[in-house]
Amino acid sequence: MAGRDANCLLCHAVPESGERFMGNVAPPLSGVGARLSAAQLRLRVVDQSRLNRDTVMPSYYRVAGLTNVAEVYRGKPILTAQQIEDVVAYLQTLR
Repeated sequence: MAGRDANCLLCHAVPESGERFMGNVAPPLSGVGARLSAAQLRLRVVDQSRLNRDTVMPSYYRVAGLTNVAEVYRGKPILTAQQIEDVVAYLQTLR
């Protein structure tokens, strides 16, 4: 499914990435690996709305209870379980 991958840089700044253009809607991710455990990071990526009902961050793995999802994507997570683990592993390197 092209176009459904996570692109953290749309909302977050990640200076360590070396990218030139980054978002400023959400908190910067610098140091997040030192502040949060793998489980805490995983929860935020899987379903940030469990911590903040008003979040604009999409639920990258949860599919139940979502209403504004195109029919072709209903019941399908944005990221696979392995992709979630890859994102968590990367975030843990941001110390």
